[in-house]
Amino acid sequence: MRFALLLPIASRHLVAALAVLSASTLALACGDASPEGSSSGGSSTSSGGGSSGGSSSGGSSTSSSGASGSGSSSSGGADGGVAKLTPGSSTLSITAAGKTRTVNLVVPTSVSAGKVPLVLALHGNGDSASNFVKTSGLAAYAETKGYVLAAPQGISQSFTYQGQPVNGVDWDAYRTRGDGNIDLALLDALKQKLVASGSIDEKRVMVYGYSQGGYLSFHYGIVGSAETSCAAVLAAASPLGTSFVQQATRKIPFALQIGANDGAAAAARQSRDALQGKGHPVQYDEIPGAPHVPIPGDPKKPLDYCMMQVLP
Repeated sequence: MRFALLLPIASRHLVAALAVLSASTLALACGDASPEGSSSGGSSTSSGGGSSGGSSSGGSSTSSSGASGSGSSSSGGADGGVAKLTPGSSTLSITAAGKTRTVNLVVPTSVSAGKVPLVLALHGNGDSASNFVKTSGLAAYAETKGYVLAAPQGISQSFTYQGQPVNGVDWDAYRTRGDGNIDLALLDALKQKLVASGSIDEKRVMVYGYSQGGYLSFHYGIVGSAETSCAAVLAAASPLGTSFVQQATRKIPFALQIGANDGAAAAARQSRDALQGKGHPVQYDEIPGAPHVPIPGDPKKPLDYCMMQVLP
């Protein structure tokens, strides 16, 4: 995918994101997002922790038993209520913005003892939610760390943003809810549904994304900063330039992790600087020699940082 136009700053970031996306889609579709064999170590910087809450959107949902543990998860009752989550893996169906979406759900055994954190996990373009949570290790880590993992499946979509065609992206990291962004509505509805189960610690709800999912994670962290405890962004950056950071209503913590050889590395550094310039706590890791695919460094490190962040 090539662009020859001279574009304003936000659109230049979009073009950079799409260029990285174009180069990595085939590898992701073949399951090459796996962290096995990815580089580890690298430069790391971090600063302070978390703050406060507000945003959501409706949607109906059902769930079916999964492959591990007792299997059953969130389901709507006859009165429209939401059942408590029970340990195991399942597939949740939820409707948001007029679209029925599927979600891989993993609930740890610790949910039986009380409320647990929620991680909304977003896969890369061309990948699947099930492959992503397996190859990244996030599914197995949910039991170890004691968090609910909700990984929705992206939908390939094409649209125009600021006069620029955006084709074949699984996640809309660019438009607003009002402009038809179906993925912000999905995350709102999913978070609302799971919190309504009474099983989620509302002060520890975080978003985690890789590649195109990372761009949406950044977007959602900014526009949903009031109710999101932390945003983890891997192999991505701000999808809308550094000025986009100003839209955050609180100083939400970010964990940014990227390969030094990733085409988006420069944008990630600029995003880090913009966040820190506005007082956001940031953990930044740049992995020497690592490209865009596979996931750079340890996929769990940004999550460990985010697990420590709590809304006031």
